[in-house]
Amino acid sequence: MTSPHPDTEIPTQMMKREIPLPMVRCRLDNSLDSSHVRYVPAAEFDLWRNLMITQHNRPVAVDAVSVWVPDTPKVWDADVDAERLEPVLRVRFQRPLPEHENTLVPVVRFMAIETYPEAKEALLAHFDPSCQGSLVETPGYFVTTDEDRDSSPLA
Repeated sequence: MTSPHPDTEIPTQMMKREIPLPMVRCRLDNSLDSSHVRYVPAAEFDLWRNLMITQHNRPVAVDAVSVWVPDTPKVWDADVDAERLEPVLRVRFQRPLPEHENTLVPVVRFMAIETYPEAKEALLAHFDPSCQGSLVETPGYFVTTDEDRDSSPLA
């Protein structure tokens, strides 16, 4: 599929910027199981939490608020303590709008590497199989603070 208009490429180009992204690490259903951990961009968190609670009846507990950074040499040059970095993949792909098959919508999710194979399978089950062709995985990290590590129920 191609984008019908050059302006539809803007979101994809914006997603390629490699800047720290404010991120919320949270848990669904008050579970300590690693498969219930979610990483949600802070800009989307309130809407996402409302959806989880009202539409799916799944409580959300916030563990930490920090940033996601891509795995680049800059991460390692910044004197960052490696123990503060939780491996998290950014997964991007495009999906067609159901009513307008030629209009592509970017989808971006963040997933812990530890549970990635299962999470990826569950995510893609919600979308048309053709979306897999545009899937791009970017390694990165959720940066924790000492306080996050000491107080997190996941520690």
